[in-house]
Amino acid sequence: MKTQNRIKQSRRAGYIFITPAIIFFAVFIAYPILFICYGSLFSWSTLSNMKYVGFNNYIKLFQDGVFGVTLKNSLYWILITITIQAVVGFILAYIIEENLTKFKSFFRTLYFIPVVTSIVVIAIVFKNMFSPYQGLITNIIYDFGVKGPLDWLGNVNTAIFAIIVVNIWEWTGWSMLLYIAGISQIPEEIKEAAEIDGANGFRKIANIFLPMLSGVHKSLVMLGIIGSLQTFALVYNMTNGGPNSASEMPGTYIFRMGFKVQQMGYASAISVIILIIALILTVVQVLALGSGNFIGKGGAKK
Repeated sequence: MKTQNRIKQSRRAGYIFITPAIIFFAVFIAYPILFICYGSLFSWSTLSNMKYVGFNNYIKLFQDGVFGVTLKNSLYWILITITIQAVVGFILAYIIEENLTKFKSFFRTLYFIPVVTSIVVIAIVFKNMFSPYQGLITNIIYDFGVKGPLDWLGNVNTAIFAIIVVNIWEWTGWSMLLYIAGISQIPEEIKEAAEIDGANGFRKIANIFLPMLSGVHKSLVMLGIIGSLQTFALVYNMTNGGPNSASEMPGTYIFRMGFKVQQMGYASAISVIILIIALILTVVQVLALGSGNFIGKGGAKK
């Protein structure tokens, strides 16, 4: 009886501890998702004028060229940022951890500063640096003999790529930090054994570091995909999705249609489709990369 009472008390305590998390999930995650799915079936700008339209918002969405642009920009964002941030982040981490003997903390902090800097501040600074007449970046390019004006953010062909460059600058320090954490978990015995066997330089990187950092690679892929679908502040403050919606991302398009155009039902439909895409990508990632603590467990499938 005493054992059963202890089990009941333990279960009761467990339920008490998880109740706040369940309430938080229900109120701030489950309910908003259900409401957005419900609201996507209506045409409305406020809750008092909701008109049922069925799946018309979805039909309109798949005929919307701007929505296609947002998906294309997200694909650019994923492919370019993940690749460059991973490569540069690894190079920085390798140099700092394996080649520097002094000032390691200084360089770690230096490259991590953009990550903790306000996105709005970064957007304003780089928007001025990309200015076609007085921008620092464009003036440097003009000094090399390139004829201007170069309007990076005002050109439909370059706007999204200019923002991607800023995003890479901002978040490469985060990739570096993850690689530093991964490198710190590689046993020194393995490194020494590789050196004894004659594996130095690129051979050491290719045969020791890159394979043993597979968990970090996988983590960066997952975080990069999720981050691309959540991108808002940087694009909104640099171009507001322009020019001519050329740099529109899902987050900025949802905001524009919902709060500026006052088509909340249509914005809800966009949100639902983005949610479905995110769920599909998550399932694909789990199946392809495994799950669990990638950095701590080497990305082993569970």
